[in-house]
Amino acid sequence: MRQKLALFLVMVMCAALTSGCIEKKAASAEEVIVLEFGHFQNPGHALYIAPEEFKELVEEQSGGRVIINIYPASQLGSAREMMEQVSMGALDITMADASDWGSTFDIPELGVFNLPFLSKDLDSQSEIIRTILPDVVPEMLEGSRLHLLMTYSNGIRQPLTKTKPITSLEDIKGMKMRTPETKLYVDLWNALGASTVTSAWSEAYTLLQQGIADAVEADDVGLVSQNLQEVGKYMSNTGHLGQAYMVLINEEKWNSIPADLQEIIMECATKNQEKQLSDRKQLGEEALVVIEDAGVEINDITDEERQRMREACQSIYDEYEEKYGLGELIKRMEAVNVAKTQ
Repeated sequence: MRQKLALFLVMVMCAALTSGCIEKKAASAEEVIVLEFGHFQNPGHALYIAPEEFKELVEEQSGGRVIINIYPASQLGSAREMMEQVSMGALDITMADASDWGSTFDIPELGVFNLPFLSKDLDSQSEIIRTILPDVVPEMLEGSRLHLLMTYSNGIRQPLTKTKPITSLEDIKGMKMRTPETKLYVDLWNALGASTVTSAWSEAYTLLQQGIADAVEADDVGLVSQNLQEVGKYMSNTGHLGQAYMVLINEEKWNSIPADLQEIIMECATKNQEKQLSDRKQLGEEALVVIEDAGVEINDITDEERQRMREACQSIYDEYEEKYGLGELIKRMEAVNVAKTQ
């Protein structure tokens, strides 16, 4: 009898231990947060590399409590489709240019970070990304079901021309400039006197090669990624537009994450942003070497000519100052640009 009782007690203890292990495993499974991150960049691009590094950093720092699955190269749809998916909660995270976020969700104020001739170089743009965007973007996003994680730089855009160099405002008059199908870009080049040819980025090489466009404009890394240095002859350092790529997460998803993990994710986001800004500068320098080695003539623009180009775009600034009341914010960003160039 005693042996049977002892055997029964052992069995009860084993069952309790087994049950406790199962419950512990279930609790651990519940604590794992899985985030789905989709984007449109292809392998090798600066904006492909940064999310991969973010994933690695978050998973390491969280001890595996946060897992990030990344779907690059438009696997989940176009940039606009993924932005809409994030807002609806069908996708957790994606990234896009500030102006594209603004146009997709009718938040035109976000376009202020892409104003023409706002950031002359990566240093001034990076400072705006670090110090100003985190202060003002959350308020702009209120009601959008979106939450800011971090912002990447996609560089400063420059024109690559085929027929003649751009060294002054007059050189742009009548030039056929290929631009994205985005209002801000079209308005910018129209204000400078160009005739715009809008197209998908994938068509830029053919348009320039066949003379349908006299020029294209993009950041240095972007130009090299499409081998445009093969068909362009002149590149001019106008620094006409900096691209700030905001990485946003669905707000409901964000609010469902425990506070300690939110803190870890944001710490990782800050580190990832800093590394991307630093790496982007080096990638730009490497791309510039490729452009020069291809025989492209690179021209600098004097401060006086650049100011004339900026003044030609004043109507775009007026819209953001008068219609959206962002005059003080614009002055704050311009002050950063001035401080970085002194």
